[in-house]
Amino acid sequence: NPGSEIVASGNIVVFGALRGMVHAGADGNRDAIIAALKLAPTQLRIGDIITRCPDTSEEIEFLPEIALVKDGIIYVEPL
Repeated sequence: NPGSEIVASGNIVVFGALRGMVHAGADGNRDAIIAALKLAPTQLRIGDIITRCPDTSEEIEFLPEIALVKDGIIYVEPL
C-alpha cells in the first residue's frame, strides 16, 4: 500500500496488488523483473532506473503485469 516499500537484489513477484515503492535489482541488477497481479506502485525501480506508473482507478480489475528493462527503459507489459 502507499507508504510501503519492497526492496530486493533480485526479482519481485507479488500474488496480489502491488502499491507503494518497489525496487528490484537494488544492487544494480537491471536484469531483475517486477511482476504482480495488479501493478500500481507509487514508484518503480529496477537497478538504477526509476519511474512511476500512471494513476489508475482502483476499480480496474486485476491484470497481471510485468515490469522489465529494455534498452535502458522500464517497460510494463501484460503477463
